[in-house]
Amino acid sequence: MKLTAQELEQMKSVDIGAVSADALADVSGMAFDRTLPREERLARFVRRAVNPYCFSVGGVGVKIEFAEGGPSLQDTLTAFLIRQKSGL
Repeated sequence: MKLTAQELEQMKSVDIGAVSADALADVSGMAFDRTLPREERLARFVRRAVNPYCFSVGGVGVKIEFAEGGPSLQDTLTAFLIRQKSGL
């Protein structure tokens, strides 16, 4: 799944306050299969989440942003989902 720079910019610019959590794709319970190549894992997440920057986790709207040189989307989402699972 290839996204254009324009599509990614539109996804990034979504105002989470103006979007109902019910209207966002819910990624609760999603597991990452580390046996798959990184690109396939990312493609599966994007297919499920639709927008990798703005999605729902258990009915709560989530918007994520990344800093230049920061952790990858996979690392950030994995850490987030582990914290959610453990109740932190």
